[in-house]
Amino acid sequence: MTCFFRLTKDISFFTRIKDTKMKSHKLLQELFFQYVEYCTYTRRLRPATINGYVEAFKHFSNLMPDIKTPSDITVECMNHFFKKLETRKRVVGRGEVRIGVKASTIMTYWSKLNSFFVWLEGNGYLEVNPLPKVRPAEPEYRDIKALSKSELEKIIGAIDLHSSNTLIFKRDKAMVYLLFSTGIRRGELRSLRVMDVDLNKGIIRICGDTSKSKKTRELPISPILDMHLREYISERNKRGYKSEYFIVSNNGDGALSNHGLKHWVNKIRSNSGVVFHLHQFRHSFACAMAKVGASSYELQKAMGHTDLRMTDRYLRSLGVEDVRDRMNKLSIENLA
Repeated sequence: MTCFFRLTKDISFFTRIKDTKMKSHKLLQELFFQYVEYCTYTRRLRPATINGYVEAFKHFSNLMPDIKTPSDITVECMNHFFKKLETRKRVVGRGEVRIGVKASTIMTYWSKLNSFFVWLEGNGYLEVNPLPKVRPAEPEYRDIKALSKSELEKIIGAIDLHSSNTLIFKRDKAMVYLLFSTGIRRGELRSLRVMDVDLNKGIIRICGDTSKSKKTRELPISPILDMHLREYISERNKRGYKSEYFIVSNNGDGALSNHGLKHWVNKIRSNSGVVFHLHQFRHSFACAMAKVGASSYELQKAMGHTDLRMTDRYLRSLGVEDVRDRMNKLSIENLA
C-alpha cells in the first residue's frame, strides 16, 4: 500500500513537471495578451496602469528579441536586459543622443515586468520568477518636482497674455488653480463632471470610477479656487455649453481629450518658458499643504492614496528651509 501511494505521488509529481514544461513553451507574446485581459477584466485596473505594463513589455521585447517563451526568462537574461537599458543609445528631443537611464526608470521596468512574471509563475507558465534575484537598488530621489512660486506665476502670466478668447482664458485659469489647489490627477481632471462641482457646499467630488485609487473622495474648494471656478462657469453658461464634463475642449462643447491636455501643457510650456509636466502640480499641492502644517494622514486623504508611503514620496521637494521655522521652536523648556 505504501509503495502504491509513493508511486501515485511520483506520477503526480512528474505530471506537474511535464505540464509546467509544456506551458513554459507557450509564446510569451500570447501569454502577455492573456495577462492584459486578466488585468483589464478581472483585476479591473486603470487604463493608465495597463498602458504602463504594455510599454514595459514592448521595450523588453524590442531589446530582447530572442526571448520567445517563459523558459527563456532567466537571471542572466534579465541582467542582460538591464545592462542594455543602461548602455543603449537613444535619440530624444531634437536629435539629441543620450546613453543611460535614471535609477528610478530601471526600477519602474523591474516593477512592471515583475507583475507579469508573478502572474506567469502563479499560473504555471514560469518555473521560477528570476526578478527577485536581480532587484535593482532603490533609487535615491534628489530631483525637485514641486513647482516654485516663480514658475507658477510664469505659467499664470502666460495664460494672461496668450489666451485666444475669454472662455479659454477663464478655463485655463480654472484648470491651473484646480490642479494646484486640489492636487487632482490628470485623469480626474478630464473626467470631472459639472455635477461633481458643488459651489454651494464648497466641495468637489472625485468619483471612484475615475480615480486611480477607485475610491470616491470629496475635496474642499478654497476661496480663490471658488472665484476662478465661478468665472469659468459663468463664461461657459454664456456660450450655452451643455457638456456634462466640466473642462471643455478648445474646439467646442465637448470634453477635453487626452491629446488636448497634452497640447495645453505644450502651449503653456512654450509661452511661459517653464519646462514642466502636469503631475508636478500634484507635487506642488502636496508640498504647499505640508508647509502650512497638513499631516501626512490629511494629505493621504486629500490625494486619494491607499498607502501612506506613496504620499511621503510627494514630499521629496521639501528642503531644510521648509522645516527650519518649526525646528527653531523646539525647546526642552517648552515640552509639556
